[in-house]
Amino acid sequence: MQTYTAIALLSLLGITLSASATRSVEGLVELLEIVARYIFLALTPQHKGDRSPERGSGRREFVQPHLYTHQISAF
Repeated sequence: MQTYTAIALLSLLGITLSASATRSVEGLVELLEIVARYIFLALTPQHKGDRSPERGSGRREFVQPHLYTHQISAF
């Protein structure tokens, strides 16, 4: 009879510990999701209005022309 009582108490202890471990892991997962969302929102650029060029502004000059087009235009 003592063996069954010990087995039952140890089983209940194991179930309790596994349930509390599961709750703590779920809490960490929720925290990681919140932090990941915050980082994602911090890294995404905030668009403010239309980024299209103004009408009639002509061609835009690029800072560094492409290597092959630059050599062709030099001729």
